[in-house]
Amino acid sequence: MRLSKLVSVTLSHNRHPMTATAEAHPNRIEIDPEDYVWINGFPTPPVMSRRPLHAVASVFRLVTNKEDTRQVFETVQALAGDSPKKLFRRFTSTPYGRRVVTEPVKLEEILGDREALRTYPEGSLARAYLAFMEGENLTPEGLRAAAEEAQIDYDAYPEFAEYMRLFMHLQVSHDLWHVLTGYGRDALGELCNLVYTRQQTHNPGFKLIVAIGFLAQKLEQPFQPIQKALAEAKRNALAAEWVLEYDVEELLPLPLSEARARLKIGEPKIYKAVPDEIKRTLLKPKVAETQAERERAARERAALQAS
Repeated sequence: MRLSKLVSVTLSHNRHPMTATAEAHPNRIEIDPEDYVWINGFPTPPVMSRRPLHAVASVFRLVTNKEDTRQVFETVQALAGDSPKKLFRRFTSTPYGRRVVTEPVKLEEILGDREALRTYPEGSLARAYLAFMEGENLTPEGLRAAAEEAQIDYDAYPEFAEYMRLFMHLQVSHDLWHVLTGYGRDALGELCNLVYTRQQTHNPGFKLIVAIGFLAQKLEQPFQPIQKALAEAKRNALAAEWVLEYDVEELLPLPLSEARARLKIGEPKIYKAVPDEIKRTLLKPKVAETQAERERAARERAALQAS
């Protein structure tokens, strides 16, 4: 049964109080246990129908404002098909993946603990990640907020807790992958990082974002090696290890160069050759407030409410 065709039913599940969950999450769609798809011993929801027109509209909104991270989630969801199921099967077939979803390993807490990250050696992956996040004024919570704007509620389906844990893990990994791959948060860097994400997850939504993003950037800077940078990113991504099966906590203490070598992540030479002033102006957001600024404003409001 397609998720879009499901009707509300009352669930009785030994592990989870469904009534309380439904009240706390009004957008939740109740799913009959008979429609669960079982993968490696874990229940997962039915496959959702693809929505290509919605995906295209979301990508064009993203091109208008590369900081509107919500549109990435919208696009990826709209074109996901059965790719999340395949990813979950592969992930939970690895020792680390199974541990992530069962313990669970909460990467958002590990990478969100800045004081703990500060205790790692200079030059380590942990310190490089910390510098990146502080320099860009980002937090792992910001990505979750963007997901919630796209009506992705990780707590709405406790019966699929293991399945949802993978996608929280993947979401929080995004900025860590920026550090590992060497791509910045400029528009070209984001596209190149999504090339890696596409190779890691095989979700067609990322491919659409990269394709339309490439055309938009090429129109702005026709003489810059945009296509070559993306092609290099694809070559490097194909040569890299499957990063999701590696224990992040074991990677964090390593020197950044050693972590990259272990994961077989190549240097983005063509991307680095593009002048910084060009990269900064590519697809510059045509809005007054970026995601980082929204996060900062939210933190300031929370601080005022607490005082």
